Amino acid sequence: MSFGKKVLRKFGAIGKAFIWLLYFLCADGAIYYAFDLLGLDRKIYKGLFSLCSCLAVFAVMFVIAKLLSIKKEPLIKIKKLDPGQVIALVVIALGMLGFVTLYIIVADKIAAYLESMKDAMEEYRDSVDRFSDTPQIVVPAWDSILYVITICFVVPVSEEMTFRGVVFGQIRREFGPWLSVFISAVMFGILHGISVHIGYAIVCGIIIAACYHLTDSLIAPIILHAIFNIIGSGVINFMQVEAFGIPDNVRMEFQLGSNTASLMMMPVAVLAFAYLINDKRKKEKALLKLEETSEIQVELTGENNEPQDTVSEVQEDIAEAKE
Repeated sequence: MSFGKKVLRKFGAIGKAFIWLLYFLCADGAIYYAFDLLGLDRKIYKGLFSLCSCLAVFAVMFVIAKLLSIKKEPLIKIKKLDPGQVIALVVIALGMLGFVTLYIIVADKIAAYLESMKDAMEEYRDSVDRFSDTPQIVVPAWDSILYVITICFVVPVSEEMTFRGVVFGQIRREFGPWLSVFISAVMFGILHGISVHIGYAIVCGIIIAACYHLTDSLIAPIILHAIFNIIGSGVINFMQVEAFGIPDNVRMEFQLGSNTASLMMMPVAVLAFAYLINDKRKKEKALLKLEETSEIQVELTGENNEPQDTVSEVQEDIAEAKE
């Protein structure tokens, strides 16, 4: 293939990824206008709106992933995770929370001297506060609970299906894993808004996409994203619901404790990430060894006319290793 064609294919892969993001926005927009047509206030029913939006996005991305996998290698990889991988992912999620906490602390320090950053930080805090522009008294308690459930468990699935599943999967076909990690993370950051969010969203996007590549399983980024959302905002939003009568000091103590713990987990998260890298290398070496063994067995069988039982067993081992 000529250099020009290779360049066109790479640009084409990025273009397709942007098209899938456009579908992501269209699915979200469709729910946005549906609420308008039904006369439902999205601010009051933010939980219901978020749930419907996530389900619409998931449905669209699921169809796209299926279509892009026809007669090709599956776009999305889903393998069973072993206990060591799961523990490493939990630690990495806590480390990501620590990074974001540190990021916000630094941004606050800068905001003390820079007026534009101060405005950006106020905007950021309003965006993450469920009740910043809507009095809680007008919001049904069931919607507040639904909102917590959605951001903790549904948002991670729909966003990971989009950004690590479809977008990263599309780009990886042309650019390979590590460059695709960066490109998809930039897209993830941009979709979170050109504001305070973008910096930490890009870094978190790189970490999440890298963990997806290292585990070959979309379950990994979903776990990371879910833990991040549960501790980072889910529990706090749950405690804010007045129907539960949780005192403000309890909420503040939890936030302070979780922030402190997550900061302490940052160096441990680096070790957990190194574990995933080493684990992938070991599995790749084991798979390569199995394939070499299979080739030797096939050659010996061909020469000696021996039964195919041994070859079949080795080939089954290779298939299990790949799964």
